Amino acid sequence: MATRLQRSVTEPSAAGLGPAGATGGTSGADEAGGLAVDVLDKPGPRARAAVEVRGLRREFGGRAVIDGLDLTVAPGEFVALLGRSGCGKSTLLRVLAGLDLDVAGTVAVPRRRSVAFQEPRLLPWKRVWRNVALGLRSPRGSSAGESSAGHGDSSRARALAALAEVGLDHRVDAWPLTLSGGEAQRASLARALVREPDLLLLDEPCASLDALTRLRTQALIADLWARHAPAVVLVTHDVDEALALADRALVMSDGVISEDVAIRAARPRRPGDPEIVALRAHLLTLLGVPTPAAA
Repeated sequence: MATRLQRSVTEPSAAGLGPAGATGGTSGADEAGGLAVDVLDKPGPRARAAVEVRGLRREFGGRAVIDGLDLTVAPGEFVALLGRSGCGKSTLLRVLAGLDLDVAGTVAVPRRRSVAFQEPRLLPWKRVWRNVALGLRSPRGSSAGESSAGHGDSSRARALAALAEVGLDHRVDAWPLTLSGGEAQRASLARALVREPDLLLLDEPCASLDALTRLRTQALIADLWARHAPAVVLVTHDVDEALALADRALVMSDGVISEDVAIRAARPRRPGDPEIVALRAHLLTLLGVPTPAAA
C-alpha cells in the first residue's frame, strides 16, 4: 500500500523536461489530489511491470478527461497510445512523467524516467551538449554540465556519448537555434536517454517533422530502444508510426483504454506486410477513419 509521496519527488526539472528524479521515499500520495504513486528504484527484468496504473481519473473544469483508466506496461515494452484529439493521451503521459499531480488513482512508475516532447524545448542560451547534460541529475543541486571539475567532466563525457549515439557528435558545441528540426529532435532524444531511463515517455516526437525526417527519426527511436531497452510509452496520432515501432497499440476513448491491440510482426516492419496492412485497417476503423475496404 502506498504511503505519502512528497511533491518534490515528481516536480519538473529546471529545464522543464520531466521529473527531476525522486529524492525521498519510494512511494506516496500527493497532498493536493488523490494520486497514490509508487516510485520504483529500478523495475529490472524480473519486475511485474514498469508502469502500473489503476483507476486513474483526471478532471478539467468538472469534466473527466481520464476516467477510471487502467494500464500496465512491462519492463522493456514499447507501447503506443492512439486516440482522437482531446481523448487524454498527453494528459496520461504527463501523469506518468510526474508533471500532473491533480488526479485520483494509483500509479507505479520507475524512479528513472525521462520525457521527450513534440517541441524539443532546448534552451537557446546553452550549447547543445549542455542541453543534453540537463538530463543528468547533479549532486547537491548544482546545474548539470556546469559544476566543478570531476562532475563537469563526467557530465560532458556522457552528453557527448549520447550525442554521438544520435549522430550529432559534430554539433556538440553548436547553439540550439542553428540546428535543423530533425537535429533538434535528436538532441532532445539524447537528453532523454543520457540518464539511462527505465521509462521513456515520448509525446508525439515526430509530429512536427517533414516526412523524410520523420521516417529517419522513427528509425532512430527504434534503434535507441533496441540498444537501451527502456519501457516506452509513445503518444502519437500516426497509426503507421505505432505499427512501425510498438509492441502494442492502445486506443483511448471516453477516458479509458478501449482497445489493446498486439503487434507481433517481426522487426523491421514493412508497410506492405499483410499483417501490418490488416492491423492498420483495424486501428483506423477503431479511430473512426474510413478505409478503402470500408468505404
